[in-house]
Amino acid sequence: MEYTEYNVGHASGQPKAPEVAVREPILFEDPDFATPGPTLNAAEVAHFKEQGFIVKRGLVDDERAFEQTIDYLWSNVPRQVLRRDDPATWLDSPGEKWTEDDIPRVGRLIHDNWKMRSPGPEGIGTESFLVEGIANHPNMIAMVRAFFDAPIKPPRRVRGIYAVLPKPSSRPGRLGPHADYMAAELSAMVLVHEILPGSGGFTLWPGSHLRLHPHWDTVHGGVISEERREGFRQSRDAVLRDITPVEFTGHAGDVVFWHPRTMHSAGVNYSADGDRPTVRLVVPCDYQRDGMTYYDDEEYGPGEKYQWWVDTRNYREDVATTADNIWEGWAV
Repeated sequence: MEYTEYNVGHASGQPKAPEVAVREPILFEDPDFATPGPTLNAAEVAHFKEQGFIVKRGLVDDERAFEQTIDYLWSNVPRQVLRRDDPATWLDSPGEKWTEDDIPRVGRLIHDNWKMRSPGPEGIGTESFLVEGIANHPNMIAMVRAFFDAPIKPPRRVRGIYAVLPKPSSRPGRLGPHADYMAAELSAMVLVHEILPGSGGFTLWPGSHLRLHPHWDTVHGGVISEERREGFRQSRDAVLRDITPVEFTGHAGDVVFWHPRTMHSAGVNYSADGDRPTVRLVVPCDYQRDGMTYYDDEEYGPGEKYQWWVDTRNYREDVATTADNIWEGWAV
């Protein structure tokens, strides 16, 4: 199965070197030390610090919120370009039927990826079943507090509902490895239905957070200044050469927590080849500590004109990055 890539320049504005290939992902297997519930044991902390992520199975137990999330996506498809009960419409080049008028209302559909979101204080991502049912679920907040041992700013929105449409394996898949231009201190991807191997599961490059961290201007902020971008590009290409990504599968309520500097991508959904084609849905959430002096960055956001889907903000108390201060402000 061949994997090509796109969007690796997302965090630096520069494409990868042409000789750098993107490795095919392997499936993540739960380690023996993983424990249920909103706690962190010493082995989980060590794994998170080294690999940049941990997985908590069944952490969110709000089945009604998952049902509402799935129903909400299907009820907002423009002009029934995609029909819930007709997988043929998922394969019939639906992106070509997406219009410019659809984008501000329900987000972009590019290739096989639909990031369902819309701007405004009541836009997509601010619904109660997403914010209270998922992002502010008591177990989610308890986990974030365990990472920081500090008051957590309650999320006001999630990024949206992210969908990956199925495709046959005869069409080469494309991973989009990138690191986000955003000021989250901890990010989480919440599964809202079962995701099987090869069905577009969230994909991540373990340990890449340690290599990429020094190239941001501050430890938690979302800005890479011009003089740092070449160093970022070189480190990013080295990550792609050296590290095999992992793909996450699981069930509704499973959560992948990851360090925001970690390179990641939507997976490639080849479920069209089997007897259970599916549209992969996840809800991305972002967290940061409370009580800081938050501000919007005019060039990079988040703000009303750019990255309005991001709830977390840059803050004045943030500090400049060094080679060894990636855990500034963390309890771990």
